[in-house]
Amino acid sequence: MEIKEELKNIDEPLISRLNRLSSSKIEYWDINCNICEDMALDFTDQKSKEISSSLTTECGIRTFVGGGWGFYVLKELDSQSIENGFLKAIKLARLSESLTKNKFKLGDRDPFIKNFKVTKKKDLLDVPVEEKIELVKYHEKIASGFSPKIINTHTVYTDESSFSIFLNSFGSFIAQDLSFIRIKTSAYAQEKGIIQSSVNSVGGMGGFEIMETDNAKKLSEKTAKEVLDLLGAQSPIGGKITVIMDPRLTGTFVHEAFGHAVEADLVLNNESILKGHIGKKVAIEDVTIYDDPTIGQGKKFNLPHELFGSYFVDSEGIPSQKTTIIEKGVLKNFLHSLETSSRMNVSPNGHGRASSESEKPQVRMGITMLEPRDWTLEEMIEDTKKGVLCEDFQYGYTDPITGNFQFKCKMSYLIENGEKKHLMRDASLSAMTLEVLNKISAIGKNIATSDGICGKGGQSVRVCDGGPHIRVEDIMIGGLS
Repeated sequence: MEIKEELKNIDEPLISRLNRLSSSKIEYWDINCNICEDMALDFTDQKSKEISSSLTTECGIRTFVGGGWGFYVLKELDSQSIENGFLKAIKLARLSESLTKNKFKLGDRDPFIKNFKVTKKKDLLDVPVEEKIELVKYHEKIASGFSPKIINTHTVYTDESSFSIFLNSFGSFIAQDLSFIRIKTSAYAQEKGIIQSSVNSVGGMGGFEIMETDNAKKLSEKTAKEVLDLLGAQSPIGGKITVIMDPRLTGTFVHEAFGHAVEADLVLNNESILKGHIGKKVAIEDVTIYDDPTIGQGKKFNLPHELFGSYFVDSEGIPSQKTTIIEKGVLKNFLHSLETSSRMNVSPNGHGRASSESEKPQVRMGITMLEPRDWTLEEMIEDTKKGVLCEDFQYGYTDPITGNFQFKCKMSYLIENGEKKHLMRDASLSAMTLEVLNKISAIGKNIATSDGICGKGGQSVRVCDGGPHIRVEDIMIGGLS
């Protein structure tokens, strides 16, 4: 793979100089340099709010000694600037070490040397901006013209092409040529004083061909149809009841309600209900949950591209890998960065992620899934005397410290005597995470996934989550009347 001209100065002589500068002063260092070109298109009601593009160069330098981190960000990628920034980062690490109370050593790692390039048929940089604008205008037109009841539409398109180099004091040297793309549509409809909304998105790792898949082409039509269906829906029932979650809502649960509680930085900060639970039973035996952001996940879902949450290596140069979190009901692992794994005396598992080279890595999820079992959706419904089938997620609240969560579902259906009845709107679920994991009475056989952007600590990263339909007993459901 050809190295970008701006990054060719990151060579053996520079690395040797950095090792000499850091000798006896710090214990570890890494450098992440990136050249990124991105584009954002934002349209509302078929009118442009924003058309922007940027070309950025960034270099993040991290240094470590005795529990203290130094971090310095550059916009210049020449050798002298990197050396000057490196010296400043060393001073910051030594100052941080003198002030920190959490003294620890980073675990040693073998060098990792490899080049990665994402597969793409239609390079994002070769697609004219006019073609991207026409794509957004097409989706706006479909949604706006679907019905006079639709009073507002919003379409956001983003893409990113980047080339990066990562190197560290372990001897790792990783070059990556990556590209990502995502489009999100939303629609609001009004009738007789009732306003409803729907949001859907399609994203992936690859080229512009992702926007030519069936899911992407039908995105705005799906959003418009859903919002109109919701206008005619009934108000939800209230109280504790059996709930069947669809794959998207299952994914929301395993990511939002459960997944953040297994991020090891929150565990170390006493901000997780799962602290001290490794090796303990936290769910019924049929529950297995894992995080697997490795390349190749798209094929499992019959997609011609990589999933939006996939990555080759994390922001600390650790290869992505499948991490089993719960196995047959027992909590097996937390998600780790270099720091958290060192402090807990385990191996890192590739979950130290930063939103850009100008940000410090945090423990983050990638693609979080609940494993399927053997029920069909039809069997679940037929086996339910009274319940609610809840589909997709609009917004919600979670607290990893207590395990309390509340989700507003996009769509829900009443179930009576084993039959799926009328559509309901504005239904919300509230429960405790560990209670839900132990009240699951059926797990489906077919899985699906959805893409999203996850925020934490002021940063946002690409993620996916999903699983099968699951049935949970005695969940509190409520909503607007």
